[in-house]
Amino acid sequence: MTYYIDIDGSKIPLRIIEEKRNGARVALGGTHVILRVPKALFFGTNVDKHVEWAKNWLKQLKSTKPQVLDRYLGLKKYEDGDIFTIGGQNFLLEISEAGRESGYIKLHKEGVLQILIPDKNNYDRQKLLKSLLIKFTQKYFLPEITRKVKYFNDLHFQKPISNVRLKYNKSNWGSCSTGKNLNFSVRLFFAPEDVINYVVIHELAHLVEMNHSDRFWNIVGSIMPDYMEKERILKINSGRFDF
Repeated sequence: MTYYIDIDGSKIPLRIIEEKRNGARVALGGTHVILRVPKALFFGTNVDKHVEWAKNWLKQLKSTKPQVLDRYLGLKKYEDGDIFTIGGQNFLLEISEAGRESGYIKLHKEGVLQILIPDKNNYDRQKLLKSLLIKFTQKYFLPEITRKVKYFNDLHFQKPISNVRLKYNKSNWGSCSTGKNLNFSVRLFFAPEDVINYVVIHELAHLVEMNHSDRFWNIVGSIMPDYMEKERILKINSGRFDF
């Protein structure tokens, strides 16, 4: 028996297995969350009770490991005529198949993305579309994230910066190296602008303190007092802010 439960706006597949056991147990399977329940007790309203218990357990787990359920979200599906929204902008997708070995993406005219792809099965098609949209977003929004870095650095830090890079990264939202290179995940542009600004300030603060000490957080807090709310938004939307 399979249910779909809502965890912070994401539909997570839950498979229920009845067994001879004393109590309920939740495990993370490859394609489903698995809820094992006592066979003798699993009837009537106990279904909802066990599912609700599993839901609360998963929410608590996700609060400490934000990306733990990402494996169940699957690939987003992009089709011709869809609207792709990122960085506060809407792009109309014009997707067509062409006799070529690789994909191609171009801002054809204002607000229209022209995408050419080889004839592929649907799964490979969606993987290719995802990689093309990532490629476009990296190039299109690099000037924007660079502008933000310059603005907040000039305003608050006045520190030398070697490079600003935008890349696809699921392990963090940004990083600052000892070589003064600032890296940002392109996934950030699914977040509200004030959250993007927070991550920029966070990484710039590492030019002063290369750690997460109290002094570091005092620097961040002096510029953005509600930074903890931005952290919360990133944590609960880790799976949703993605291609």
